[in-house]
Amino acid sequence: MNLLSSFSILHSPFAMHAMLASIVYCIVGCNTGAPDKQALHVLECNTETGTAKIVQSVKDLQGTTYFQIDKEKKNLYSAIGENGKGAIVKFAIEGHTIGAMTKLCDLPCETPCHISLTPDEKRVSFAVYWSGIAGTVGIDGKGLVTHKLPDDAVGPNQKRQQKAFAHQTFFPMAKTMGVCDLGCDRLRFFDPESMQEKTELRLAAGPGDGPRHAVLADDGRILFVINELDSSVCSYKINPDGPFERIAKVSSLPDDFNKWEADGETLATKAAAIKLTADGKILMASNRGYDSIAFYEVGPSGSLKIKNIAMLTGKFPRDFELMPGEKFMVVGHKMSDEIQVYAFNREDCTLTPVGQPIKAWRPLCFKFL
Repeated sequence: MNLLSSFSILHSPFAMHAMLASIVYCIVGCNTGAPDKQALHVLECNTETGTAKIVQSVKDLQGTTYFQIDKEKKNLYSAIGENGKGAIVKFAIEGHTIGAMTKLCDLPCETPCHISLTPDEKRVSFAVYWSGIAGTVGIDGKGLVTHKLPDDAVGPNQKRQQKAFAHQTFFPMAKTMGVCDLGCDRLRFFDPESMQEKTELRLAAGPGDGPRHAVLADDGRILFVINELDSSVCSYKINPDGPFERIAKVSSLPDDFNKWEADGETLATKAAAIKLTADGKILMASNRGYDSIAFYEVGPSGSLKIKNIAMLTGKFPRDFELMPGEKFMVVGHKMSDEIQVYAFNREDCTLTPVGQPIKAWRPLCFKFL
C-alpha cells in the first residue's frame, strides 16, 4: 500500500466516523473543599485506547458530591452547601458541556450525600447522612417532603452507628423509594411523594453491616447491596408484598485480610461503590483502605461467586465506572486526588493501569453521557 492510499484510508469518512464514535464523555463530581473551587469536571475518554483528559471544569463550585443525569442527558441534578445548609440544584447539559446552574430549593439540613431521580424523572430524591433525613422534591423545586429516620435499631459499631444515617436513595419498584440506613443496619422503603414509610417492606441487614449503596438488576428481580462496615455485598430477592429475601452474602476482602486496625475498633478498610456490568453478569464493589475492586460472578437466581479482587494504584477508590464498551474503567482515587483509567479484562476480571493519573480534587462520582 503506497503512502497516498494510507492517507486516503486514514482520512476517509468511515475512519473519521469510527474515530469520533470512540470518543465519549464522563462527568466527574468531587468532594467539597477543592482549593481551586473546581469540583465538577467533564472527562473526555477514548473507548478504544483508554486515553482520557479533562476538557471542562466548572468554576466557583465547592463540591457536588453524588449527582444524577436525566435520561435525555439534558440536566444534571445535584446538591451544594450554602452557609451550613444544603440546596438541590440543576445544571443544564449542552452536548457534552455543563451549562448554567439553577437552584431548585433550599433544604432544612446539611448538604445531601446522595442524589437520585424517581423513575418517571418528576422528582429528585436525596439522602442526608449526618441528619439521617431522606426526602424528595419536584424537578421544578416545588413539593419538598422529608422524613427523619428513627433511631430504632442502632447497630453494634459504636464509632459509626450512633444513630440512623441515610446514605443513599434508590428505586427497586414503581412508586417505592429505598433508603440505605447505615446506622441502623436497615433498608427502609417509602412512598416518594408523601415520604410515608412502607414498613411491610423494611429489610434488616446483618448487625454491623452498615448498608451503604444498592443497585438493581435490569430485570427488577434482584437487589444488590454493598455493606460499608462489614466490607461485603448481599443479593436480595425483591418481594413486592413483604420483606425482601436474602440470597447471598459474600465478603469483598481476601479471607486472610484483617479489616480492623490494631485497636480492634477502628476499621482498616471500608466498602464504597457497587456497580453491575451492562449484561448484569458481573457485580463490582470497591474497597477503601484495602484499595481494590472486588468482582463477582452473578448467577441466574442472584447467587454470588468471587472472581477476583483487583488491586489499584491509588488510595481510597470511592467510585468507579466502566466506559461504554467495557474495555476500560475509570476510578476515582479520592485520597490521591486523581482519576486513573484501567484496562478491564472481562474474562479474568483484572485491571491494568493505562497512562498517567489525572489530577482532580477528591473525585467521588462518575457518570457517562
